[in-house]
Amino acid sequence: MLIRNETPFAAMGFGQLHRDGTPMAVLCVRAGYRLDPDGSLHLAEDQAIVLNDVYAGDPLRTPLLRVGDLIPYKPAADITLLGAAHAPNGRAARRWEVALSVGDHGVRLRVHGPRSWEPALAFLTPTWKLGAAEPAARVPLDYRYASGGRYVGDPDGGADARNLLGPGLLHREFSRVGKPCRAPQIDSARAPVDAPFARPLPQGFGPVPPFWSWRQAYAGTYDEAWQAAPERRLPDDFDYRFYQTAHGDLVLPRLRGDEEVRLDGLVPGGGTLRVALPGLALVAHHHWLDGRQVHARLTLDGVHLDLRRDDGPWRVDLTWRGWVEACPAYDGAVLLPVRLAEADGLPVSGEHGLREPETAA
Repeated sequence: MLIRNETPFAAMGFGQLHRDGTPMAVLCVRAGYRLDPDGSLHLAEDQAIVLNDVYAGDPLRTPLLRVGDLIPYKPAADITLLGAAHAPNGRAARRWEVALSVGDHGVRLRVHGPRSWEPALAFLTPTWKLGAAEPAARVPLDYRYASGGRYVGDPDGGADARNLLGPGLLHREFSRVGKPCRAPQIDSARAPVDAPFARPLPQGFGPVPPFWSWRQAYAGTYDEAWQAAPERRLPDDFDYRFYQTAHGDLVLPRLRGDEEVRLDGLVPGGGTLRVALPGLALVAHHHWLDGRQVHARLTLDGVHLDLRRDDGPWRVDLTWRGWVEACPAYDGAVLLPVRLAEADGLPVSGEHGLREPETAA
């Protein structure tokens, strides 16, 4: 399926069955770069496809770190970041803001030092109040610090399906007032953590596991009719947005590849770092055994930053993919890197593959 890879990146071709039953010939590419403190990118020595989702440990208890590349199609682009929020000028603070921006699109988060829900009285009724945050110079940007987790005191262990990793949610019925409970340290002005029994949307920059509810909403219906179908394929109501792995605020329209990524408060010292994407396009030269050919541009559908080590090295991974309908005459593709201008006007894959007419050899 992948005849030849003439890029310096890791690439793979694989087959998949489309939701509608069409055989898919898919190409996926992952490019790894070293990110220096001045914002410059350098090709990393190790280039490898990620075959499976990689977690820090138990998937039910630790965050998703790297998303597997064997995804056939994404309607949009994912922006993800692993790392920490660093206080301005490196000085401990109780609260500050950080931001991640790509081109004209940006997302701001608020981070807080360690804080708790503390027992209190309201109209002589026991309840909870949000205690003052302790000063901190660094807060991990990890869903374990965002709103979510198990309902405190729930005997059945119920949890917020949007974020199974959070510090815990207070519940009017199950949570008994008596001792402090850990409160989230990550929120936003749009989804503040400010009331004990509220359930604001969890906030973060990291990738989202496939079994959390915001991805499961697109997974389709796996009912008895699906089980009884003679051919095992995706449900008719499967939505390819299931494969978007970023927080919803960081699922962007398709990227060109020369955008600027801006990191505010996400590097040691709490300053700003600007990173220019490499301005590179990948083109697949598809070949059929009957002599047909078509040249298509792969879609840049992921920018993934790993800044977990304060002292470096940092890493940026870019992911591209594209697909065409497979048939017995399809031979495969040769993959080439080109300048952006050279790829202008070339067809790209949509949800139903390439619809532009093929050209004779």
